[in-house]
Amino acid sequence: MMECQGRWRRFSSAWLLILGVFALRDTQAVHHRHVGQFTAVGTAQSLLEINGISFMDDVELGSYNNVQPKITIKIPWMPLALGIDYLIQKRHLLVDHEQHFRWVIQYLAKNDTDPNRNHTGQLLADCEIDDDIKVKSHVHLIWDGEEYYRIDEEVGHWENLKPEVKKYQHILESPFWTNLRKQYMDEYCIDWMRKIVGYSSLRDNVPPEVTVSQRVNPEGSSILSCTARGFYPQSILLRWEKNGELGVWGKETSSGILPNVDSTFYLQVTLELPPNDSGMNYTCIIEHVELKMPAVYPVPEKPTMLKPWVLAVAIVLTFFLLLSCAGAFITWKKRKSGSAGHLEVSFISTASPTSPPQ
Repeated sequence: MMECQGRWRRFSSAWLLILGVFALRDTQAVHHRHVGQFTAVGTAQSLLEINGISFMDDVELGSYNNVQPKITIKIPWMPLALGIDYLIQKRHLLVDHEQHFRWVIQYLAKNDTDPNRNHTGQLLADCEIDDDIKVKSHVHLIWDGEEYYRIDEEVGHWENLKPEVKKYQHILESPFWTNLRKQYMDEYCIDWMRKIVGYSSLRDNVPPEVTVSQRVNPEGSSILSCTARGFYPQSILLRWEKNGELGVWGKETSSGILPNVDSTFYLQVTLELPPNDSGMNYTCIIEHVELKMPAVYPVPEKPTMLKPWVLAVAIVLTFFLLLSCAGAFITWKKRKSGSAGHLEVSFISTASPTSPPQ
């Protein structure tokens, strides 16, 4: 009975893992993230400057500045994807929003003892889609470098992070600001991203460079590492197999998918095996859109570890071998020097004539 239960648990774990693998593959295949940030600088009396910048999948899309109120596009084909009329409409909306930033700066700075002191207000928004469906959406409000409020659009409730400014929460939850927030997230965050994704990829796809290694910790157990570098797009699947089978083999940790400075991505997953597992017959399986099919990377053989006493004996023997070699070299040098001196004396004595020259 217990044996059947054990088999059922192993079967259930493997089946759940397989389901998780395919679910992860489906959800990651068309995942995109858009981040927009607006920064306004001003005093209690005037608005000095507004800057905006937009990123999608860690690639800069464009920027905006109110000094010369225009949208600067960083991707050459974006006007084709978005349409000129669409960009003109968004520029007009940004110009209209300038009065909203001005009102916020002046309202929050109205009690400042120095009316000429500069303040900075920031709006940071991010949204994510999977297969064209919005899955995440957040807004953060930052004042002079400190986050005051944030909201998860799915929850729909502002979270206050500074008790002294909780008195402003009713303003954020008013119908006017609620509609403005939803308009911003729909038009600037989600709509832009959907139009761009529907037109083209932001950059060429790059397959991952994969390295697999094995090391032994002081306790004698094996730690396997599988590292994928420089890949794009972000979606990737990495898993461990033993003898070609899925399973839960040990303690697994992941770095998470991290961005590189060149807009590619990095991922490392390690597997710490129990002491009774030799680490043989493991492979790292990588799936990425540029690999066309899953790539298999075997784990190299377990490095041999010398016992401490063996290592100590080897060091001592090496030391004495070096000493003996040095001694033999010194002896040889002395003999060579002695032989050369004898020849020189013999030459002088044999060269002396039996009688003085006339």
